[in-house]
Amino acid sequence: MRKISNDTSGNFAVITAILALPLIFAIGSGVDGARYYSARAKLQNATDMAALALAASSEQDRDVLGQLAASYLVANMSGADVEGLDVSVTSADAEQIELTASGKMPLTFMRLANLVDVELDADARAMRSPIRNVELALVLDNTWSMSEQDASGISKINTLKEASRELVNALITTDDSPVRIGLVPYADYVNVGTTNRNAAWLDVGKDYSVPPSEQVCVEKTEKTICLAKKPTYACTRTVDGVAEPATCGGECTSQEKQTVPPYKSCSGGGSTTYYKWYGCVGSRKPGTTRLDDQSPTVGYPGYLETSQKCLSPIVKLTNDRPALLKAIDGMVIKVGDYKPYTYIPAGMIWGQNVLSRTEPFDDGADYDEQNVDPRKVLILMTDGDNTLRFNANNGRHISLSSPASKAATEVSETNKDTLSICTYAKSKRIEIFTVAFMVSNSTAKTMLETCASDAKHYFDASNRSKLLSAFSGIARSINQVRLAH
Repeated sequence: MRKISNDTSGNFAVITAILALPLIFAIGSGVDGARYYSARAKLQNATDMAALALAASSEQDRDVLGQLAASYLVANMSGADVEGLDVSVTSADAEQIELTASGKMPLTFMRLANLVDVELDADARAMRSPIRNVELALVLDNTWSMSEQDASGISKINTLKEASRELVNALITTDDSPVRIGLVPYADYVNVGTTNRNAAWLDVGKDYSVPPSEQVCVEKTEKTICLAKKPTYACTRTVDGVAEPATCGGECTSQEKQTVPPYKSCSGGGSTTYYKWYGCVGSRKPGTTRLDDQSPTVGYPGYLETSQKCLSPIVKLTNDRPALLKAIDGMVIKVGDYKPYTYIPAGMIWGQNVLSRTEPFDDGADYDEQNVDPRKVLILMTDGDNTLRFNANNGRHISLSSPASKAATEVSETNKDTLSICTYAKSKRIEIFTVAFMVSNSTAKTMLETCASDAKHYFDASNRSKLLSAFSGIARSINQVRLAH
């Protein structure tokens, strides 16, 4: 070593230069290696975030998903030293999303070894379906006002059917899905299904018939004749907030009795009148039992009618997707000449009953204090304000009184009943979404916003696209999107 240190021939400089090359490559490799691992981690993270974002959407079209994935990837790789980014959607269905991404990182020190760049790749799989049990009550407005059409000629009820179908398809993706959905079509009453006729929680009598009275005829020679009538004119009448054309006027203004040739005037006769139960029930009568599920021994009154005066029956909690879709497609807003008005408390309490562990329906699991397993959710959708009031004598939901000031007071009481049921449901930790569909009444909107779990659970859907978006957003919030790979 002493000889080397004293050597002035230049050998030491040459040897040092030779030994420095591996050292430089080692340092350069370490720097580029650190950059590589950092860039690869960023690409994987960006791919994971893109997969989660796509899984949170209801989109399944590969081309559209590919465009979305590219935009997410570029946004999340901003500032990263990666070139030639490319992403591909390798799998996309209602249950999962799979992505692969690639790019190149330019090298610096390793260019001395003629290495220009290095390949990067990442892949991710995100699951769309929930992993815990979910119980969902769809409480949907089927009143006559849902017959109104938008500018494109599509009725409200058809838009609601489309939104509901998409929600069911997004949440129930397998035969053994942990999501169970109940359907509660409501109007002035709900239909609990005639198969429940003998249930202990129901108060309904036996079907019966009334024979016609004996026809009695007498001979008369006088008849009241109308001498003058008011002119008729075109007008409108309102049925559940829907203006319909009608004919007004025509009342008799002058009449007198006149002697006429003898004629027979008959009363009675006719045909037998039949009364039967079509599944229609009202509200429980005692006290405030109509506002919660805490009195399972108190019966719901069922009404015998000469024709059906309620709509499609309730569907209890199930994960049978075809059955739910068939029930949604079968929803109607009238039966014969029966055009129903709006009584939201009826829908709300039966949404509660669908989710409840106690009768009348006991398919729901026990309430979870944290509402995690099961997660109980209720979606209330309406297109307007309450238009009926509760009659404590028979549990029926009847027309509002006159004048308008008294009717307003009665609507206020019905709104209070609605909010009382909402408050009770929230006390059981049920998560409530409310959707106002083309609602113009500010009082009704305030009621719906108050009913919801919080402001983020209230949707003001002013048109068709916003209703579809609201149901899609609710489905995304219920689906517990997660990375599987």
